[in-house]
Amino acid sequence: MLCSRSLRRTLRCAGNRRMCIDLFFLVLFILACSIVVSHLHASPPLRAAPQSAQIDIFDNPPARRVVDDKPLNEERTKVGVGKEVFQIKRGQYKFGKEDMELKKTSQKYINGISYPLLNSIGNFIPIRRIVHLDLKGGAYKPYFFDQIFQLLKDLRATGILIEWEDMFPYRGRLSTAINGNAYTVEDVNNILTSAKLHGLEVIPLVQTFGHLEWILKLENFAHLREAAAYPQVICFALEESWDLIKEMIDEVLTMHSKFGINFFHMGADEVYQVGYCNSTLKVMDREGSRERAVLWHIARVAEYIHGKKDVSVLAWHDMLVQATEDDFLYYKVNDLVEPVLWSYAEQLDQYLYPSTWSTLKPFKKVWSASVFKGADGPMQYRSNPIHYIRNNEAWTEQMTNNYQEFEYIQGIIISGWSRYDHMAVLCELLPVAVPSLAMTLETLIEGRKLDGEYSLTVKLFKCSPPTRPGFVYGCQFPGRKVYELINEFYNQHDQLQHYLMTDFEFNGWLSKVAVKYRHSSPMYLEKILHFLEFHLVPLEKLEADLRDELSKIYFNETVDEFMLTYVEDSLSMLKERYKAGLELSKQHYFPKRPFIKSLFSSTTKL
Repeated sequence: MLCSRSLRRTLRCAGNRRMCIDLFFLVLFILACSIVVSHLHASPPLRAAPQSAQIDIFDNPPARRVVDDKPLNEERTKVGVGKEVFQIKRGQYKFGKEDMELKKTSQKYINGISYPLLNSIGNFIPIRRIVHLDLKGGAYKPYFFDQIFQLLKDLRATGILIEWEDMFPYRGRLSTAINGNAYTVEDVNNILTSAKLHGLEVIPLVQTFGHLEWILKLENFAHLREAAAYPQVICFALEESWDLIKEMIDEVLTMHSKFGINFFHMGADEVYQVGYCNSTLKVMDREGSRERAVLWHIARVAEYIHGKKDVSVLAWHDMLVQATEDDFLYYKVNDLVEPVLWSYAEQLDQYLYPSTWSTLKPFKKVWSASVFKGADGPMQYRSNPIHYIRNNEAWTEQMTNNYQEFEYIQGIIISGWSRYDHMAVLCELLPVAVPSLAMTLETLIEGRKLDGEYSLTVKLFKCSPPTRPGFVYGCQFPGRKVYELINEFYNQHDQLQHYLMTDFEFNGWLSKVAVKYRHSSPMYLEKILHFLEFHLVPLEKLEADLRDELSKIYFNETVDEFMLTYVEDSLSMLKERYKAGLELSKQHYFPKRPFIKSLFSSTTKL
C-alpha cells in the first residue's frame, strides 16, 4: 500500500523536473520492495539427496527410512502435477547393519526359492509339488518307475509321496501279511535310487491308525481291530498294536534314510471306528474324550518318528480338526505334525470351510492335497480330467486366500488313488490319468485357470488331450497304449450297452428265456447275429491287446483284476448270446408252452 500511494502522488507532479528525479528513485524503491516481498513468500530451495540416498518411489522401500526421525511419507512436497518428491536432508537417511539383519531374517525360502511364490496377479504357487503314488492297487513292475520319474521331472513335479502298503518288503510278523508280488529290498533300493537321480523328494506314507485293512483283514491279525466287525482301524491303545506300528515305521524309515529323508507321512485319516476295543475305551476315559484319545495317539506316533529321525511328520487333517486349540497345545500336536488339508471336490468352498483353516492356525506349517485320479467314483476307470482340473483350480484359490495365516504352506500333494480303500475295486490306472496329471500340475504351476491352453502338456506329449471325457491317439508318454485302449474299450462298451438296452430284435428274440429254453425265431436271429458279431469281434481283439499292454506295466494279478472288473462281463455275455443265437438259428423244432417251470412249489388254477 505504501508503494502504491507514493506512485500516485508522484504522477500528479510529473511536470516538475525535480519531481522526475524523485520518480526515478521511487521506481528503484518499488523494485526493491518487490524483491523483498518475493523473497519473503518463496519456498526454500530443494537440495538433491546424496547419491547414496536416491530413492525411486516405485521400488520396494528398504526396511527402514528416516528423515529427521520421521517416516519419509510424513515429509512430502508436491511439485508439478501428479508427482511427488521426498525432501531428505543430507546425512539423515539411515539404513545400517540393523536394517540389513532385519531384511535378512524376514526372508523365507523353500528349496532355495523365496517364499511365498506368487504369480503376476498375486495367486499362490506351491513350491513343493508332490505326486502321490498309491501302490495298494495297480502297483507297477519295478522297471517302470524310471519312466514315471522322468515323466514327473518333465512335468515339473518336485517329489513323490509313495504309499507302499502291502508292497513293502516287511520282515518279521508283517512278512506274513505282505502282497505275494511285494517288492524285494533290492527293488526298493533301485526305486529310491532312481527317484534321487531324477531329483525327486521322496516322502513315505505309512498308515498308523486307519486304513490298515491289508493287515487287519487277515485272521492272525484280526484280534488287533478296533471294532471286531471292521478291518479298518487298529485298536491303537493296545500294546501289541503299538509294537506293530513301531515295526512298520522302523523298517520304512531305515530303508528311506539311506537315500535321505526330510518328511514322513503317518496317514491318520478316516478313522471311522474309535471307542470299541477295551484298551481304547480306557484311554478315552483317562484322556477325557474320544477326540483327545485320537490326539494322544497321533502325538505319540509323531514323537516316536521324531525320536528315530530328524524329519517333519505329516498327517491328514480330518481327524485333527475335530479337536480344540487347547487340546493341540496340551498334546503339543501343533509342534509335532504338519497337517495336510485334503479335499477332492470341484467346489472347495462347499467342503473346505474357512473354519477348517482357522482351526489349524495353531500349526505354523500346513500342506494342501488335491487330486489327479481316483476321486471320481470307485468304478471310474477312465479319467475325467475336467473334474481334477477344477479341483486344482479351487486349491489355487484356497491357498491364495489362506497362505498368510500360516508361516508356511509347505507344498501340495497331488493325490492319485488306485482304490478308494484296500477292499475296493481298481479305479483309474496311472496311464489313463497321465493327461489329467499333466494338466493339473500345469494349472498349479501357473497359479490360474488355463481354459484349455496347456502349452507344456502339448509340448511334452505332442498332442492336445481333451479336458472333457474322451481321448486322442498319438500322444507320447509312458503307458500311452494303455491310455488309448482303455478309453477305446470305454467307447465300445458304451455302444454295446446302448445296443443291448434299445435293440428291438435282440430284446425280443434273444432274451434269457430264449437262451435257456431254446425258443426263438430263426428269421430274427439272423439279423441279431450280424449285430452281435459287429460288437464281439473288435471287443475280443481289444481285450487281447489291452491284456498285452497292461502286462508290460503291471503284475498279472492287477491285469486279471482289471479285466475281470471291467471287461469280462460284457465279453462273456456277448460270447454266450452269440453262441446261443447261432445254435438256435439252426434249430427246426421248438417246445410247446408252457415250457417255463414255475418258481413256486405248486400252482393254483383259477
